[in-house]
Amino acid sequence: MIVDKNGIAVFECKTKMKNPNIGKNIIAFPKDYTVIDLETTGLNPEHELIIEFAALKVRDGKVIDTFQSLCDPGFPIPAVISGITGITTEMVKNCPNPRSVLPDFLDFSGDDFIIGHNVLFDVRFIAKSADFFRNDYIDTMKIFRKLHPSLPHHRLSDMVCFYNKRNTNAHRALSDCYATQACFEEMRNEVIGLFGCETEFLACLK
Repeated sequence: MIVDKNGIAVFECKTKMKNPNIGKNIIAFPKDYTVIDLETTGLNPEHELIIEFAALKVRDGKVIDTFQSLCDPGFPIPAVISGITGITTEMVKNCPNPRSVLPDFLDFSGDDFIIGHNVLFDVRFIAKSADFFRNDYIDTMKIFRKLHPSLPHHRLSDMVCFYNKRNTNAHRALSDCYATQACFEEMRNEVIGLFGCETEFLACLK
């Protein structure tokens, strides 16, 4: 279903279980938005904590501001997580705890559309920590998969490679944000090139 939100055509994705504490899962191509990415101590927001917040404020398709903070979860970062992210317990020992960073992160995001790769993961962590996160969110993985369903994988690294972009420090939140934003704008251009406009692409979705 396509709806108009603040002059932006929006396709509302179906979700199996709606959570009243989080926003809507949508596909849209706003020019004003915030890209987010988190690094965490694990996959389950019920038991794990955030160790890095990052976000990009985008206006008219251009990055105008950034947010980044490491966090101390209060317990040792698992070795497997340090191996993936490069974030160690030593690095975060003098950093604030996640809940003290959260208000500034939410202020930075404001009422923007939220964009990220596999972004529901991040949204669930934020909602668990803040009790709610009602910004509508756009998953670049979902758009990439709809544009290129024949590709074997649709990870951020696959998307970066496909669009010939760079991720200078993969699995660090701010670098992942920049890579996601660059690819989102490439997908916008691709959609316009293939369909003439974003709304025609949205009309083809089911």
